[in-house]
Amino acid sequence: MNVPWPDDAVHKRLTDQRSQAYDKKLEKLRRAGPRSTTGWDEEIEKAYGRLQEPERGEDANSRLRVRRGNQPSAPGSSVAGPAHSTPSHWSKRSSPVSTVATHDQSISAGPSGPPPKRGRRSRPRISSTPTPSPRSAMTTPSILPRKGTIISLTPGSAGSSKEPEAAQSSLPAVIISQPTLRGRISSTWNKAAKEVMAATVRISPDISDENFPRDIRKFKYMEKGYVFRDDALQEIFNAARGVFTSCDCMTCSEASSCSCRDLSEIYDLKGKTNFSAYSESLFTFEIPRGVEVIECNKYCGCDNDCGNRVAQRPRKIGIEIFDTNRCGWGVRALDDISRGKVLGTYTGMLVRRDEVDELPEEHQGYLFDLDSTEVRNSVNLGEKYTVDSYECGNWTRFVNHSCSPNMEVYCVVYDTIPYVNMPYVAFVASINIPAGTELTIDYYPYAEIDKKGKRPANGGDCKCESEVCRGWFKI
Repeated sequence: MNVPWPDDAVHKRLTDQRSQAYDKKLEKLRRAGPRSTTGWDEEIEKAYGRLQEPERGEDANSRLRVRRGNQPSAPGSSVAGPAHSTPSHWSKRSSPVSTVATHDQSISAGPSGPPPKRGRRSRPRISSTPTPSPRSAMTTPSILPRKGTIISLTPGSAGSSKEPEAAQSSLPAVIISQPTLRGRISSTWNKAAKEVMAATVRISPDISDENFPRDIRKFKYMEKGYVFRDDALQEIFNAARGVFTSCDCMTCSEASSCSCRDLSEIYDLKGKTNFSAYSESLFTFEIPRGVEVIECNKYCGCDNDCGNRVAQRPRKIGIEIFDTNRCGWGVRALDDISRGKVLGTYTGMLVRRDEVDELPEEHQGYLFDLDSTEVRNSVNLGEKYTVDSYECGNWTRFVNHSCSPNMEVYCVVYDTIPYVNMPYVAFVASINIPAGTELTIDYYPYAEIDKKGKRPANGGDCKCESEVCRGWFKI
């Protein structure tokens, strides 16, 4: 395909001129013959000499002079200077290139070696075997030290590792830190909490790796929900949609008009009005003992900001697991907590209560019976369940007992229906709790009812040190 140029004559003329100029250059190079390298060393020597000479008008006190390398000590000074002498021309203006070259040569020559000889700079030899130069050795040791040690970057001891000591050089030390067991586990737990939009959960730095129990190293952190010992339990928990009672409210501001709480047993003193368990997202503590709180479920028309969705919201209070030095590990809050603030729910593996005795002995101290609707000292119909948090659970696993607790628990239902006896156990602050205070519950809240607080046969020694301590708690 021929494409005509707008001005074909101009195009040909310019192309011919370029071709002629290129031919003239080639002819000139042929006549000149091969280029000679004679005198290159002398020219480089003269160029180095000019770089070492001071500029005109530059005095000895010029503030623009850049000095690199070691300075000679002043007369009478107690600070020792370098072991080798420094030529007088080094104190004059010098280029960065020549300074770096002489500095590298002085390192290789040693403190007692001769001063570097000025001469032609040549390209370094390339070898297949890596041989670090003195400069590269200051930052990349040939043999990596063990983690947790300090690498000195002093030129004379490049690549050597030593224990921490006073710095002998102005160059910084590089500390290679090794992740601790506490750090790895704390990071894993916090990541699991973040996946469900919960606040920080961490393990106190005061807990060393040596104090980590074996069960904690295999513990699986789960911020919300249950896991089930068998599929049959999960099928019971996952009730069909047809048996759920849901509402089509937008905000669920009035409990009496919300259809999802038609089954609720929360009434006023006259037994007529169905009222909410929450006020401005805080628990009201007006719920009779043994009554479950029914929150809006996944089939309701309201969103997560609904006033009847409180225990199911992500935790907003930061949590730290720490060593109490008297009761093992405990839990404290990283933020101030207002009375009525719901902090979370007890999680773990859901098991049948008649199978609890089959669990290993070490699990017995981490069981929570779902018995909120059971009537004491009477026959209770229906299946009974227990939550085991030995192998999996969340921060509530580490909450200690106190005879004067700052938290209470109540049962709440939203992922299933009330009749299956599988509620969640929610933890709520019963008083205003300052940040850094240990969070506790009463393991045996019925102690004042049972024989005026008489110690049971399976009671353990209480170490809560509160003013109203009973001296024991039920295991």
